[in-house]
Amino acid sequence: MFPVLYSFGNIQFHTYGASLFVSLMVIYFLARRATPGSLLTLDHIDDLMLIIIISLWLGGGIIHLLFSAFSGTWNWQDLFDIQTLQQFSVFPVALATTLAMALWCRWKKLPLTGVIDFLIPFLTLGYGLHRILGCFNAGCCYGTPTSLPWGVVFPPHPGHAEGPPAGIALHPTQIYLGLSAFLTWWFLHRFKDALRHPGARTAAGLAGLSGSYFIIAFVRAHPGHASGYNESLFHELLSFIIAAITISITFRRWNRN
Repeated sequence: MFPVLYSFGNIQFHTYGASLFVSLMVIYFLARRATPGSLLTLDHIDDLMLIIIISLWLGGGIIHLLFSAFSGTWNWQDLFDIQTLQQFSVFPVALATTLAMALWCRWKKLPLTGVIDFLIPFLTLGYGLHRILGCFNAGCCYGTPTSLPWGVVFPPHPGHAEGPPAGIALHPTQIYLGLSAFLTWWFLHRFKDALRHPGARTAAGLAGLSGSYFIIAFVRAHPGHASGYNESLFHELLSFIIAAITISITFRRWNRN
């Protein structure tokens, strides 16, 4: 666990932020390589990457501020705090990104389903990289105690009130989530010909990500959040609903020819 990648005086470069940058660059370069022959241009990819970056910030940060306001702990500076932005799951970010993409597609007169079908494999791969490189080293999203041989004992992390308890073997749920994302990416690549119908690839990707999230949540710890809002139960229920719907869509749109 290396929450701080490099320190220069009072300036710290967090592994979480560095991992996010690496993941975004992987998504960006792979998407640009796949652009020829698709409905998107290289300029479109640049626009979409900017949308994703802004949504990553706004999706978690602004929603955190809203819940902080309800609990009376509003502090606008939290919008720039990397540890604060780690407190919310992918759902607020996914919602903000989807809404922004929908507006952009309407402006560019492009089909939203086709755009997400194109992006979902790259987003899935980037998500897996960030879970393993970022969340694991930051000490967020950790699991419950376990006696299994691959349980991870995290070192003490001063200054991180909601970090993993030191000296106790825990489920490395960050690794579980990352590996499940890689498996979903492999599935999308392996069966790309069977996922040709509009929306099929998106549905399969969301089914893999939300389904694995729901299963892994059973061994994931759920500490209280600084905003006073514990969203774990809501997100588990939401992941189950999304998985059920998208699995059904995937089966209906599977190309059997």
